[in-house]
Amino acid sequence: MKLKDKVVIITGATAGIGRSSAIIFAAEGAKVVAAGRSVEKGNSLVDEIKAAGGEAIYVPTDVLKEEDLDNLVKAAIDTYGRIDVLFNNAGVAYTVPLEEMTQDKWDWVLNMNTRSLYMLTKKCMPYILESKGNILNTSSIAGLKATAYGYAYNTSKYAVNGLTKCLAADYAAQGIRVNAICPGLTLTDILSQVDEAIITAASATIPMKRLAEPEEIAKVALFVVSDDASFMTGQTIAVDGGMTL
Repeated sequence: MKLKDKVVIITGATAGIGRSSAIIFAAEGAKVVAAGRSVEKGNSLVDEIKAAGGEAIYVPTDVLKEEDLDNLVKAAIDTYGRIDVLFNNAGVAYTVPLEEMTQDKWDWVLNMNTRSLYMLTKKCMPYILESKGNILNTSSIAGLKATAYGYAYNTSKYAVNGLTKCLAADYAAQGIRVNAICPGLTLTDILSQVDEAIITAASATIPMKRLAEPEEIAKVALFVVSDDASFMTGQTIAVDGGMTL
């Protein structure tokens, strides 16, 4: 098993890439600390993992609330005594023309996608240092190239990539790896509200002519946080069907 007895915190674990990662990581032996806002979805995830023979707890978490982040770290330590992997996966997407961007929305996107990641990383780092663990951040291809109306979203994801590289550079000598995955268009709950014709049109722009399944992104995440990637740090890995070619 690639993550046997590793304690892994996953934010945004109740849906999409986070949920798929929680299930796959648990199947590979991880003790999953699943963080998310939906209690119903969180409990359902834990039930599914346990039914398959895995181990997990759910911690209700709004990553914009510092007290929730403190409680998340405390729950991981109180339950399992250590933190081996932090998967900063929670985030939001919001794109509008510049003229329609409000200060509140700008702050919301940057706080969700960047500030919360920085805060939780800082709180977990003492434990990551103890375990010689690693950190994975969910970025986006929007952190690698400009996309339409991505003023706040692209800015936040470029910031994630920059933070990833700074952390990797500063902690490499202490044995800590920090990487980011940059998914392309992926079939998550967000897309369930999008017209099928729009999804079809978007798929046509991808060299592989389809969108990713969350499990495909999660399998790359598994590789990056496992010892199979032991000499990889500071990388921003596109998983996008060729969109950034």
